[in-house]
Amino acid sequence: MSTTDSCHIASIRKATSADIPEILKIMDSARAFQRSLGFVQWKDGYPSVEIIESDISQGGARVFIIDGIIEAYAFLAFGDPAYDELPDNLWKFKGNYGVVHRLAVSDRHRGHGISSAIFQMIESEYRRENIWIVRVDTGENNIVMRKIMARNGYSPLGLHNFIWGPRLVFEKRIFP
Repeated sequence: MSTTDSCHIASIRKATSADIPEILKIMDSARAFQRSLGFVQWKDGYPSVEIIESDISQGGARVFIIDGIIEAYAFLAFGDPAYDELPDNLWKFKGNYGVVHRLAVSDRHRGHGISSAIFQMIESEYRRENIWIVRVDTGENNIVMRKIMARNGYSPLGLHNFIWGPRLVFEKRIFP
């Protein structure tokens, strides 16, 4: 699959409990990929089955389907208490916001340019909910995610401390 094939992501849908085994495989693969690049953002066992179940019960778990197979996962939060604790003057935009957590792509499609299609779908999901600001954080050493953020128009807002550790913060205003 080349980068021009990113449009092959046929759909995004809410994840169900039946999807958990596939989601966990994608997460395992993502952790291994992080380690192959020389950093650890997600410790072994993260996210756990319980976290994915919580994502599903909160209604924010999303799977991305290519050719009928789950190939990526993300949790779409509507606001986040940990983000609310950051200084107000950090944010470029005010108002209701969404946060993308736990984004992972299967090893079959990683590096093939589908992240932009995934972010377009995520942004469409937020727009449907009248959310016009999207925020993301990632580890300082996660060069891949930093490039994805830049490629998709997310502004870097510096390194900040969360309960899960220091993370680079990004933000984008998505217009209706």
